[in-house]
Amino acid sequence: VPSPAAAALHSIHYHRVDVPSRQMQISTRPPARIETLLEPPFLKSMPSKEEIIHEVKENAQSILGYVVRWVDLGVGCSKVPDLSNVGLMEDRATLRISSQLMANWLHHGLITKEELEATFKEMAKVVDQQNVRDKAYTPMSQDPSSNIAFQ
Repeated sequence: VPSPAAAALHSIHYHRVDVPSRQMQISTRPPARIETLLEPPFLKSMPSKEEIIHEVKENAQSILGYVVRWVDLGVGCSKVPDLSNVGLMEDRATLRISSQLMANWLHHGLITKEELEATFKEMAKVVDQQNVRDKAYTPMSQDPSSNIAFQ
């Protein structure tokens, strides 16, 4: 979100809640156990190959869509269309979350390095198509090995 006012509005506009009533509800439940709060979030079940592929594509496309504008144009926070062409505000924090998810999945064997590299090349074509009307945009998919934003 590009401004403090917009960020504040964005963070609270869904919160139409009677705060005193909600606080009363919370005060009657047992306190959280420290062990529960510190428990790592392990997968309950293994995602299907289709779910993994979809998630990796979403994250790779998000990373490339943001990074190409950051590296090539110097834009640090921008509206990036997702795979459904819905514009989402992306910034460095989003990039870090997406890249960490994929690094974790690579580390734990949910995806291979080859699958990850192939997905990034595939998503570079998608990002190129999404930016086809931008005259300042330099396509990534034509020569990914020499494209600084892709690297």
